[in-house]
Amino acid sequence: MPHSAKKNRILVVVLYPLGGIRTYLLHNFITLKDSGYEFTFVAPRGEAFESFKQDTCDWPGVEYVDASIHNGHCRLRQALRQTLKTSRFSLIHSQGLRAGVEVEITNYFARIPHLLTLHDTRHESEFIGVSGKFKKQIVSFFSSRIDVIIPVSHDCKSNHLDFFPGWKKSRCSIHVIQNGVDVPRLLWQAEQHHARSLRAEFTWDSSIKVLGYFGRFMPEKGFLVLLDALRILASRGYADKLRLVAIRDPYGYRGEYMREVKNDETLSAMVCFVDPVPTIEPLLSQIDLLVMPSLREACPLLPMEAMVLGVPVVGSDAIGLREVLRETPSMTPPAGEPAALANAIEQAIRLPCKQQAELFAPVAQTRFDNQVAANNLLELYSRVAIECV
Repeated sequence: MPHSAKKNRILVVVLYPLGGIRTYLLHNFITLKDSGYEFTFVAPRGEAFESFKQDTCDWPGVEYVDASIHNGHCRLRQALRQTLKTSRFSLIHSQGLRAGVEVEITNYFARIPHLLTLHDTRHESEFIGVSGKFKKQIVSFFSSRIDVIIPVSHDCKSNHLDFFPGWKKSRCSIHVIQNGVDVPRLLWQAEQHHARSLRAEFTWDSSIKVLGYFGRFMPEKGFLVLLDALRILASRGYADKLRLVAIRDPYGYRGEYMREVKNDETLSAMVCFVDPVPTIEPLLSQIDLLVMPSLREACPLLPMEAMVLGVPVVGSDAIGLREVLRETPSMTPPAGEPAALANAIEQAIRLPCKQQAELFAPVAQTRFDNQVAANNLLELYSRVAIECV
């Protein structure tokens, strides 16, 4: 494959090409691709990267570099060193703080303009003890050398500045570009729900209220808080009136969380697990209420997708999530409080939340349209990328 001109080729570095990062790349980079940019993607070798390749293999000039895995560790820096030797990239765009630091270590002398999009938030547990403090200093030093840092929400920006206040005085500039969703594609995908009916599959009649939890099985997503809330609701007489649909997350704490449900007679009757799906929209369009009990987020796409489709949302007031749910009909109980979450769910299924959500859908379709984010990213590229022949 012939190499494209340096001014148009972007090196994109991804440690986790799944979930929100995968969606971010697929949705936003379409606009960049259509504007003439070509991409070399570097990511760990594995199933997630192979799936991403299938979705992007028809992009003009696209290239892929598989970083090898050794004893469970990704040799990202080794792959980057070999890739950067070609000296044909106008800029580097890292996805996630760890990827950004790995790039900056490798890019220390080459000094190719470097952008970093922050897709998550930081927590004190990452920097415990002497080793944690040293890790924090290393991350702070190298990340402060990045040219442009792009938090996906204002909450995400504030969270990182609390941990790395040196960014304020460093060379890096910070530009918030909030996440968005592909509204036309979302609406089209939602119409395909006839291929699978949850109510028919689980023999639920119309009196059953169907809740959806479609997050990862990770502590910060709050699934255990939701299970405690379901126990509370069951004690109030809702055991036969509610069903929760959750996707079997192939990663994270799947075994632990599924055992928690299996070993509880009440929960095992109320919680139904389904296999991962290519797109979430058909499932979203079949539930009565999306529940997001997160403890922290950066800027989640799932509640945006639900609101675009007119699906009511109960989401905690966790950072990142609260920013998305602000000035919407959604209910926002305090994060990490099962009783408050149970109260919000009970209120949502009693009130005409569906009607409010459907009325808000046109507003959501404008507010959360990712074309705004894509255009902002395109403008940033044009300002940062080196012009060379």
